[in-house]
Amino acid sequence: MKIYLDYIFLENLIVNLVVSIQISYFTKQKSKKIYMIIGIVFISFYTTIVHILKYNFLDNIIVKIISIVIYAYITFKPKTIIKLFKIIAYYLIFMFVYVGSIISITLLFKINLQSILNRVLVYILSSMVVYIFIKYLWKMWKSNIKKNDLTYIVNIGGQEITSFVDTGNSVKDIINNLDVLFIDSKYKEELVYYLNSLKKVDLYINTINNNSVKEGYVFHNICIYKNKKYINCIKKIIVCFVEDVFDDKEYSALLGYNTYIENLKGVIYC
Repeated sequence: MKIYLDYIFLENLIVNLVVSIQISYFTKQKSKKIYMIIGIVFISFYTTIVHILKYNFLDNIIVKIISIVIYAYITFKPKTIIKLFKIIAYYLIFMFVYVGSIISITLLFKINLQSILNRVLVYILSSMVVYIFIKYLWKMWKSNIKKNDLTYIVNIGGQEITSFVDTGNSVKDIINNLDVLFIDSKYKEELVYYLNSLKKVDLYINTINNNSVKEGYVFHNICIYKNKKYINCIKKIIVCFVEDVFDDKEYSALLGYNTYIENLKGVIYC
């Protein structure tokens, strides 16, 4: 019985590990390794006990929901009820897709899961399928985000600049590990008194058309607003002034998708 329990627990551990990593990756919801381990061990232990002992109380839907709430709170430390509910929703969706993928692959290829090696291969293959499937759905979600949801006001040096989130923009300064904010060069004159005191960096930008090196400035504490409501303050970001990009547009700056997710919590709140 001990060996059987070990196998069941290990399988649940693998499944919950994959699901937790997928949640963290796609939602950019960060989690410390120790908290993720504790959360995964907790939910895996609960699932194993229910599966083996089949206690009516433990198998109750309310108890299941409570266990998932505890897992979500331990693992991702959501600060609001809305965040907590959405993490729970992500967990259920990802779990459904992952377990469904395992079952589908097993039945489709008539795999004998009595073999430990076969089980491991199925888990690995299923995790790859889930990643591809969810990534495709994520792109569809991003493409359907309304334009108004992607417009923000950036306050930089007292200048309020209308900014737009470019979901296809993933430019990042690898050396300093900072996101990049592109601003119309006309604002450079307005902010020139700031620039002399800021750290300068070289940005190596690769596009379909060409590769280029542009000058960037490391700004601190950039405040973001939406509909006159304070959203967040970005502690550090690189500002790059560009020409001939914002002509005849309703905005004068471009925020990257990583900034949208990590600092503005775009997917979490949309």
